[in-house]
Parts: sequence; C-alpha cells; structure tokens
Amino acid sequence: MQSRDELEDWHKEQDPWKYEQNTDDRLRKSVLLSELPQRAYKSTLDIGCGQGFVTRDLPGETVLGVDISEEAVIKARKWKSERLDFCQASLFDLPNRIEGNFDLIILTGVLYPQYVGHALNLVYDVIDGVLADNGILVSVHIDEWYTARFPYLMLKEYYYDYREYTHRLEVYVK
Repeated sequence: MQSRDELEDWHKEQDPWKYEQNTDDRLRKSVLLSELPQRAYKSTLDIGCGQGFVTRDLPGETVLGVDISEEAVIKARKWKSERLDFCQASLFDLPNRIEGNFDLIILTGVLYPQYVGHALNLVYDVIDGVLADNGILVSVHIDEWYTARFPYLMLKEYYYDYREYTHRLEVYVK
C-alpha cells in the first residue's frame, strides 16, 4: 500500500497528475459530469477529491470533497465557497468525520489496492452508511486495476479511453 507520507510528498506539487493541462483528464471530467442522472442533488460527496479538479464542478446545493492527503486538501481549498468545502479524511474514517447522508457520492481513482488494500467489504459498508436511500453512487476507475462492484442497482456502465488505459464509469442507485 502507498504510505500517507508518499501521498503528502506527491501533493506538495500543484496538480501533480497535470489534470488541468491534459486533454484526457478534461474529457474524463466531461464524461463523468455528462453521465450523472439529471436530478436536483442536495448534498454531494467526492471521495478522493485530490486538489479539487472534479469536485469544483459537481452538482449539489452543498459539495464536500474529502481526501486522505492534507496537502491535497490545502490546495483544493482555493476552490472553497459557500457551496463547496473540503476536509482531510480517509475513506475509512468517514463514519466518524462527516455527518448525514449524501444524495450523490463520487469515487474516482480511489479503489485500487495501493489505497484500500483488500478492504473492499469495508469500503462497501462505509459507502452504504453515508449514501442516502435512493442516492446515486458514481465510481470511475481504470478498468485494468479495478475490481469493486457495489451491491446496488447499476444504472449505467460506460467504458472510454483514458491516457494509456480504459476507464470504467459505473452509476449506481441505492
């Protein structure tokens, strides 16, 4: 597993993955936003928000971006607004760090072994505890590295080229 210190060092650089300047990443964000079910979202949670590249454009009356890296959250806070906030927390700490349930949860690039180990059952439990009934869960990951399947009704599954990989976008409803 990747250590927290490695993640902190990685995020000392502004936009370490170069999302802002990469056409594949702009397409990735565009695809994610276009595949969201059209509805009014009261509260949105972006788990693994990094420096806020996707978070800042998500729908919702309130949007909370969460990342394990304090460095990433510090950089993401430049997007903070009345509607948009960020906090540092591990996915596994969410039940103790946030209150309430969310109508929309976004998971991008988080559910890989280097980040969650072999704890997918715990991930499912945590997500179930923070996703509202009839809430939407969107999971976007590199298909070749991704093995999770959530125990909800899958509304949509979409594959597209991403850098040298294939991305899988899944939309679930609880």
